[in-house]
Amino acid sequence: MRRIIFLTLLIVTINVSGQNLFNQSTIYIGPTGILFVTDDLVNNSLIVNNGDLQVGGAWINNNQYDAGTGKITFNGNQPQTINHNAQSFSRLTVSGGGIKTFSTDITIVNELDLQSGLLVSQNNSRILFGQDAVIIGGSDQSHINGTVYQQGIGVKLFPTGNGIQYLPAEILGIGSASEIGITLVEFPTLQSFDFRPELSNVSGKRFWEVDVVSGSLTGTQLSLPVKGDEGLFGSTAQYEVTQSADSPIEFESLGQFEFTGSTSDGTVTSNNAASANLVSVVVVSLRIIYNAISDNRDARNPMMKINNITSYPNNKVTVFNRWGDKVFEIRGYDNAQKVFTGDSNVGGNSELPPGTYFYTIDKGDGSPAMNGYLSLRR
Repeated sequence: MRRIIFLTLLIVTINVSGQNLFNQSTIYIGPTGILFVTDDLVNNSLIVNNGDLQVGGAWINNNQYDAGTGKITFNGNQPQTINHNAQSFSRLTVSGGGIKTFSTDITIVNELDLQSGLLVSQNNSRILFGQDAVIIGGSDQSHINGTVYQQGIGVKLFPTGNGIQYLPAEILGIGSASEIGITLVEFPTLQSFDFRPELSNVSGKRFWEVDVVSGSLTGTQLSLPVKGDEGLFGSTAQYEVTQSADSPIEFESLGQFEFTGSTSDGTVTSNNAASANLVSVVVVSLRIIYNAISDNRDARNPMMKINNITSYPNNKVTVFNRWGDKVFEIRGYDNAQKVFTGDSNVGGNSELPPGTYFYTIDKGDGSPAMNGYLSLRR
């Protein structure tokens, strides 16, 4: 005869200490019931959880777990294995420290509470949050080291990290029912990627891969952490979010809507939505140079524009002709009153002939000067 264990009374606790629990029967945990297992719990039958299930060792679900409205907590201070048989948790709490390795996909319907301890993916397993799921916590000590998917609309947090740092991504303003996944990709040493000429540098430390299963990123914004180890230098005004297609990897800017915190511990939010597969790399994107000047009244490129140059009030811009003679120099270039429009200001003011010219931009902050060329058309 199959045994059925009911845990329905007020704060009824079964404490299985110093040994494993192998469930061969049916366990019902009622709303006020608590089942506390200090070591491994192997479920070979059925567990219905409307209460509180706490596991200190491995969780091996070989049969059926009915999540109900209950909470399951993995609270061991040693490495724990979570083999959930690709089923759902209603509410999941991670505590006790240590690594909790999940080897199959996990769906969280209502709540994830990250207190202490890491959820680490094995076998490319992922964690999927239902459309109404709430995420509590998230820190260097407690995050998900693996792929995270979110369903639903609105603001969606992806509490990812690398096992040492909490590096969450956030998508703002999802307008239609969607399923979107994000994977953090990190490199042990700084990499070199291609990027559009208007960018000065792109993070060589990490990027986030975005997988749009359904819905769209149209109209959204992306928020990413800045930790100071990206190989980037500059003021907070210089940091933006970028995107790139898978191949070739060439990043382009999505702009900056806002920056909070500092360049060693901050967050940058994009101005525009992503549309590429490999997206959302933090970037220093100051100093966009338009290297063609035309004063033929077509109003397209009447001057040399240097984006965000006003972040460097002590800058000095110098222009040389093809023979290396200085023809223009000004301090405090500002894209407004102090600009180069194709006229010389060295040795008198005069209109320069069309041709190729070279510039040097000294930002005035002790960093190396920028050099390049521009084409002057009449």
